[in-house]
Amino acid sequence: MHRRGIFVVRPVAAAKLFFVIALCTTYLISVSQIGPAIYESVVADETGFAAGTMIGSISIAALSKEEAVQKVQTKVNEWKTSAQLTLAYQEKTVAIPTRLFTFRVEQSVQQAVDGRPSQLVVQLDKEAVSTLAAQLATPALASSLQLDKLVNDITVSAALLQRHREPFDLARYIGQQTTGKIAVSVGSITNLGEQKAEVIAWVDNHPSIEIKGKTVFSLAAYVKGMSSLAMSTIASAVYQAVLPTNFTVVERHTSRSLPDGIPLGYEAKVDGNISDLRVYNPNTTAYTLQFQTVGTGFRVTLYGLPFTYQYVIKTGEIEYFPPKTVVQYNPSLKPGERYVAAAGRQGMLVKVKKETYDESKQLIKTEVISEDFYPPVHAIEVRGLELGTTPTNDTETPSSSETQNNEQTKTPTQEEQPNESDQYEK
Repeated sequence: MHRRGIFVVRPVAAAKLFFVIALCTTYLISVSQIGPAIYESVVADETGFAAGTMIGSISIAALSKEEAVQKVQTKVNEWKTSAQLTLAYQEKTVAIPTRLFTFRVEQSVQQAVDGRPSQLVVQLDKEAVSTLAAQLATPALASSLQLDKLVNDITVSAALLQRHREPFDLARYIGQQTTGKIAVSVGSITNLGEQKAEVIAWVDNHPSIEIKGKTVFSLAAYVKGMSSLAMSTIASAVYQAVLPTNFTVVERHTSRSLPDGIPLGYEAKVDGNISDLRVYNPNTTAYTLQFQTVGTGFRVTLYGLPFTYQYVIKTGEIEYFPPKTVVQYNPSLKPGERYVAAAGRQGMLVKVKKETYDESKQLIKTEVISEDFYPPVHAIEVRGLELGTTPTNDTETPSSSETQNNEQTKTPTQEEQPNESDQYEK
């Protein structure tokens, strides 16, 4: 009986021991979890947050919860009245109203970790940001906008209570599948003439050239070793392509006479030594020049993000200047005998303007891009001596009728004539 009683008592004792151990374990776990909360709610309110406790960019060290809420709310109110956050796309910007932000101050203080930095909880109206972006970008770009990333970056800036910072550039939030695939401008030369083989060979070896954002592009570096006429032909097509954009023409030159095949107003002379074509890309994104042969000429297409404004290039009426005739006498010719040793060419002056339109097709501004002047080339006529005329050296004296015509012809003064190596810089 005694042994049997022992076997009955032992399981009960074991159960009691297990219960005691479980109860103690539960107690210890509860104390470890509840203790800090009790400390924060009771002790922390009396002694304040520990050194190093931050909410966003605001220190709440040594403050009670109520004091921390008051301080953070004050800073938030100050930020709302002075912050200047903006969205930007190329030349256009739009302000982000601070009323679009909702700050959870009490929640931020409640979640603060004693002695460590923690976030200031803030929410931003996503649909409102989308509406603001639509004021800057075209519908095609707005549809490819990485809106969640944009909203997150703006929210982070607000959580740090940044009052002044650079604008949020929408170009940085446009999907890569869109960037660089849109043709925004075209330039072309329809007839290459004698330099056709040279230009086509260059195009085959240079199908595209990238113009990086915020940089100056120099064409001379890409056309070395070519004839001056071939270089100028390529440069003129590139110049024609970048004119109807927001690019700035930093350097551009013209010749004494307009080369064949190049449209008036679009010549850009490059000789590999002094003359160059340089343009500045003011945008944050890169643009690409793509070259392609077309028939007897070639085409330059500029690819990249579309511009906020539309740029239209217009050439004014051409003003012509007839050439003079330079008379030279030759005693070996019979009296009355004459011939033209060199044909003359009339001079030309044309103004090129750029018109800028907004998305509603309203004209914003008009600016003169260039005044291209090509002086007349005088004709040379050789005549025989008349009877009783003393032979003289070659002279540039026109005939009496020619002198009368030329006196009636208006020619630009030296100040009015554009220099053949004019540089246009904005």
